[in-house]
Amino acid sequence: MSIKIRQVTPKDIYDIVRIEQIIEGEHAVTQKTLLNRLAMFPDGFRVADYKKKKIVGYIESCIWNQTPSFSTFSDIRNFSKHHQPNGTILFIIFIGVASNFQKMGIGSSLLSEMKALSKRYEIKKIQLVSKQNYVHSFYQKNDFCIVKQLPHYLPNDPGVLMEYNG
Repeated sequence: MSIKIRQVTPKDIYDIVRIEQIIEGEHAVTQKTLLNRLAMFPDGFRVADYKKKKIVGYIESCIWNQTPSFSTFSDIRNFSKHHQPNGTILFIIFIGVASNFQKMGIGSSLLSEMKALSKRYEIKKIQLVSKQNYVHSFYQKNDFCIVKQLPHYLPNDPGVLMEYNG
């Protein structure tokens, strides 16, 4: 399969919004939010480009110095407020792959790209919050371990803070 992981450009945002809307439904972020996140940390925003024609997945991140104290998404949703370019922790804000391209290794490739990015930035720890039902199958396969349960992370969906120590 001809998938290339590359840095996001502003023209990719429309396709990213489409994937986000399919995955997150009414909780999807807006085009404006994604453009702001791209401006915040362009190096930490990557796409999976299929045959140089179609965006089929993406991952976005920020860097902070310490894990902010949080129990819900609302506590950290303003990622630019927490972003510190010289921080020590890479936080994966979101990863998504179009449903007809799942289980092909694209998500793992996107995570590998963030692991490589963390080495370039001399960051030893990567964190993310997973919805409860994805923990064991995907992130643990990619060497993330559970740090703490977040039972009220989303209104109807508990989360789990997970970490990779490279």
